[in-house]
This record gives sequence, structure tokens and C-alpha cells, in this order.
Amino acid sequence: MPTKFTNNTAHNQRLKLLDWLFERGNISTSEARENLDIMSPAPRIMELKRAGYSIVTVTDNWTSPHGINHKGIARYVLTQKQPIDSEVA
Repeated sequence: MPTKFTNNTAHNQRLKLLDWLFERGNISTSEARENLDIMSPAPRIMELKRAGYSIVTVTDNWTSPHGINHKGIARYVLTQKQPIDSEVA
């Protein structure tokens, strides 16, 4: 992730998520926390959806660095790179 983000405002969190999604296509809650410093990605994803981005949520399994299995972790998948109907900027 580029170091162009000097703070963690909601706006910058949305931009970080979009950068990641444009590059990789999907991100899980745990990846957003570990790699983007976004502790609660769900509200940012909701805002991006309101802005017209087509993002679907699927559930995933994840094993923590401590070896604990977690089921039902959200994974957000970008299905279209351009906003469909922009309501919120």
C-alpha cells in the first residue's frame, strides 16, 4: 500500500480500500485490519456501495496467526470498477 495516506479519516479509508480492490479484486475484514489499518471495513464498504461501486460480500474462513480458525469472516469482492449510480461522493 502506498504511503500517501498520512491519516486514517473515513475518506482515506475508502481510498485505501478502493486502491486495494482495484489492484486485487477482493479483501477480507482481517486483511483490511492487518494491511490497511482499517479496523471496521464494513461501514466504508457500505459507503462505497452508496457511491455506486458494485461490491458483493461473501463469507470466508480465516486462520489467525495464533492458529485459531474463524468462520464467516466477510470478504468484499469488487464486481465493477466504475461507479454505477453515484449518490454519495
